Amino acid sequence: MLPLSKRRYIPDLQALHSLAERNYAALQRLLGREPEKLERELLVGDQLRFRISEKSSARYTTDIAIEQLEPHGHAFVRAAFIVRLYHDARMAEIVDCQGVEGLTAIQTVHERPGQGRDEKLQLNLHLADWLKLCFQVGRTSTHFKFAG
Repeated sequence: MLPLSKRRYIPDLQALHSLAERNYAALQRLLGREPEKLERELLVGDQLRFRISEKSSARYTTDIAIEQLEPHGHAFVRAAFIVRLYHDARMAEIVDCQGVEGLTAIQTVHERPGQGRDEKLQLNLHLADWLKLCFQVGRTSTHFKFAG
């Protein structure tokens, strides 16, 4: 029997898809169904502010950028990620986090130092936690800005 560190990682696709579906539903609830190109700010708690903006839109997908606006700490500590919404499959997933893109469900151990083999799952769990936090203590600004 191989030691745990040498075993091949096999993602649980059912769990990954279920998480992506829950994230999609939560994002739809948070963003609403505005027909225009979206840009809004979200206050989470008393000090954290995030900008949510539409980066690109196609027939079946929309890319949403989420970035922390507060100047607390250094830029590399502030949250910044891009979420792709798949409207036909009703799923959402992080496709870029802190400038790292090209995430896949399985990572080889040697791709980047410090990268986990289940990084995509962990990032989408992070998205789920962020969305949960937004619904618990977040509030949007009273005015919405629509670019376009």
